[in-house]
Amino acid sequence: MGLDDFAFRKGHTYSTLICDLQSKSPLALLPDRLPETVTAWLTKHPYIKVVSRDGFTGFRQGISNASTSITQIYDRWHFIKNAKKQLDSFLSTLVPATITWSEPKQPSQEIPLTRAEQIIKNRSDKKWELIQEIQYAHKNGKNISRLAREYKFSRRTIQKYINMKAPPLFHRYRNRPSDLYHDQIIKLEQEGNTVKEIYNSIRELGYRGTYSAVRTIIERVRKERKYGLSKEQKIHISRKKLSSWLWKLEEELNRDAKDSLEQCFERYPSLKSLYCTIQAYRNAIQNKDLESFLQWLKEQLSSKKNPFYYYALRLRSDFQAVKNSFLSPYSNGLLEGQINRLKTIKRITYGRAGLKTLEKRVLYRL
Repeated sequence: MGLDDFAFRKGHTYSTLICDLQSKSPLALLPDRLPETVTAWLTKHPYIKVVSRDGFTGFRQGISNASTSITQIYDRWHFIKNAKKQLDSFLSTLVPATITWSEPKQPSQEIPLTRAEQIIKNRSDKKWELIQEIQYAHKNGKNISRLAREYKFSRRTIQKYINMKAPPLFHRYRNRPSDLYHDQIIKLEQEGNTVKEIYNSIRELGYRGTYSAVRTIIERVRKERKYGLSKEQKIHISRKKLSSWLWKLEEELNRDAKDSLEQCFERYPSLKSLYCTIQAYRNAIQNKDLESFLQWLKEQLSSKKNPFYYYALRLRSDFQAVKNSFLSPYSNGLLEGQINRLKTIKRITYGRAGLKTLEKRVLYRL
């Protein structure tokens, strides 16, 4: 059989569900999860030989008090879940809530031109068309003096246009006095200051340029950020995400996750040894390799500084049940599904009805 507790009121009132793992049917709903209640029920049912349970000490004591000949199995899902909790707890002392670093980024698109910039660009395009027209006329025999009279330009300008091999460059941003304070302006903007506050700050540093020049730089920076065109991109990895990557088997991670994990290892070298420890644990569980698991357990118990020392200590106190989880096909998976159904029934039927009434309805519906 399998037994597991569930809460009527979490942290206050608990009951225990018992199921037959062979027939996959419920056997009983106990009013609490006290050891003596479990012992009394098992004493009335002496034919029980194997019990699957979680790590709750009350269940262990209750079963042992009923009969030492009963084979106890520590449900694998529960002690694996406890290992993940231990990992999350240990990481909170090792890394901050968010790990951040910068990476160079290649622009993928251009920032749309403003109306004023579009006018300047159109003017530049028309000028290049005129220059090409003058060059074509000169190739067809018109001399510089005649072209200067026709187009009303100086001879020097006509000569310059004839010698041009490429269109004039279109500069979206010109060098301004404010560019000398560019780094300070960027830093103040990232801190959340307004344009006016930034302008007043750099004035105190010696800036004597215009307010509009400062505003132009800030607008450029904000546009680059909006369209994802900044030279660097910030990478943010939450502790929760990091824990997920460390917990997964290596073959379950994609290329990006592996690269990000390597970056985390560079910043926090102790994560590498933690990752190797978790991989050894997961592989032993995945392959049901008892020998490898026992070796892992021994290594963790060798020093209190090991990340899973106290977790391994708890497993050692329930060693035979843990060992049986590798050797036996039984688990509490059936009970987890039944308890979810039970919670639904409880919400529907449990009001003033007592536990006896609820037990009859639950066992009937399950």
